[in-house]
Amino acid sequence: MNSYKVTYLLNGEEHYDHITERTEKAAQKRLKGIYKDAEITDTELTSTDVNATKEQERETLEKIKAMVAELGPQSYLKTAFEGVYEVAEMNIDEDAAYSFPGRVNILEEQLREMGSKYNVARSDVEVLRSQLDHAQEQADALKKQQLPVWLHSAVYGLASEELATSKARMEQAAETMAYYAEAPQDIAFAEAVKGYRAAKERREVCEQIVKGLEALTEE
Repeated sequence: MNSYKVTYLLNGEEHYDHITERTEKAAQKRLKGIYKDAEITDTELTSTDVNATKEQERETLEKIKAMVAELGPQSYLKTAFEGVYEVAEMNIDEDAAYSFPGRVNILEEQLREMGSKYNVARSDVEVLRSQLDHAQEQADALKKQQLPVWLHSAVYGLASEELATSKARMEQAAETMAYYAEAPQDIAFAEAVKGYRAAKERREVCEQIVKGLEALTEE
């Protein structure tokens, strides 16, 4: 893109604006679009290799979308551009410089992290279930005995903390699912579903423990 200093008369006074466009003619046209009654008196090229404005980036992106759409639903270009438009829009909105391969690398890293968290959650659920089964056995054996206050308080605190953590993980997984809702075939969406289910199981276990402790207090 080029930068032009466009001088013009408006209401009898001389003004100038710097316009970024591809050609001198395009710069004059853009200025006339801004100031309909302006009389252009001079146009000077002041710089080359200038970055386009965000508005121009968006206009060009929309033109590209329209051109590719005209090629038909089975277009090779349409298939190749899947996901690219979203990355381009993200770059414009966030003043970023993501590339499609770079974005894929980020998603893969997030996927690995989510997978690791899911495995941890599943392991924790199994441990909690084992602890719950053991606690239930102990509860049946000690049903008529009063649980020491300090032990009741400690277990209740741990269970409540784990319950809050599980809910937070469910919310995080739900946000990820919402983000990929339009692409449910994406691996990230599937992993988010797994993570949500694991966190939900963990939450249910913790809720049972909390309710059991509360029932002992009521007795």
